[in-house]
Amino acid sequence: MAALLFAFSPRMQIFAGTPGEKGYLLYDLNLHYGAMMPHHDVLEVLNQENIKGFELMTWFNPGGAEQTGNSILGAGYIFSGLGNHEVFGNMHAAYMGMLTPRLIKRIPVRLKIGLGPAYATKKHGRDNLLNPAIGSHLNAYGQLSLIGEITVFQDRWVLRPGISFHHISNGIIVAPNQGLNLLTFHAGLNYLSGHRHSGAMLITREKKVSERNRFTIMLAPGIKQVHRTMDHQILTSSFIIDYNFIYRPEKRIGMGINFFYNDTWAHFPHITTEDEEPPAPFQSSVHLSLQLDQGPISFILHPGLYIYKPSEETPLFTNRLGVKYSFRNNLVAQFSIKHHWFAIADYFEWGIGYEFKW
Repeated sequence: MAALLFAFSPRMQIFAGTPGEKGYLLYDLNLHYGAMMPHHDVLEVLNQENIKGFELMTWFNPGGAEQTGNSILGAGYIFSGLGNHEVFGNMHAAYMGMLTPRLIKRIPVRLKIGLGPAYATKKHGRDNLLNPAIGSHLNAYGQLSLIGEITVFQDRWVLRPGISFHHISNGIIVAPNQGLNLLTFHAGLNYLSGHRHSGAMLITREKKVSERNRFTIMLAPGIKQVHRTMDHQILTSSFIIDYNFIYRPEKRIGMGINFFYNDTWAHFPHITTEDEEPPAPFQSSVHLSLQLDQGPISFILHPGLYIYKPSEETPLFTNRLGVKYSFRNNLVAQFSIKHHWFAIADYFEWGIGYEFKW
């Protein structure tokens, strides 16, 4: 319990912006202080420092977005320690984010999703053999936050407490890659002032709410290096069949099934001798499909369970976090992180598919 309480950390944030017919900007400054969430014994030993950092975020809010209940897009930068400066160094990350309106009508809670590239100042190497978590300088960064709101004064000052989960990894494109996770509690003030924008930086598209059903077929290949002793990457692939229903503007819910080709378990350290029979490289899972839309851009979350996994070393729970772009001809492109238990990266996916609408 003490370790869990220590993982929650205070965060200061300041927003600035003002409503207007042409929309407005919200500026977000966050100061972080927290702790790493070790998910391996070796990371527990290396978790020796508090997390300190700061985050800058700009939201592009079109006029009337708060009244219509639309999500808003933004861009951000975060600098943070990673729990052990000597071994893990620091993290620089730039990301695109989406902030939803209230998830439940009478409960003022918002969901924030962020995804983008990250740079780790230290990685595993001959001069840093203790680092099992980061195998490359270039990584991916993901953030999930639940943010509340409490009006303080005349709707211009709003207290925003919440909780955030942060993840950095390279999807095992370069081994080793256990990844690092951070969990922070944050509380700050949102202030509306006088900064407007013309709307040129917004990504908008006319919505056809009459077509509420979506059926998507997608092929998403990837690569991964199973172990640092390997001199090459292996091919992976996901075949995704997904159904979504638009139950509210910009919000979708549905279900899907995945078919995976992943030969991880046929390589060292899972197979140590040539006499061992490698498991089949195929797996399958079912998932719940959650999607937030803002124009042609969507953030997706696919928590699911394996229904076929020939290796006992394959975890039961799988998930996908990613961003998708929908073209006008119904083609879709997607980048996502397939991972286990929300914390252990499996591989990156680069997907292309087609979406049927009715």
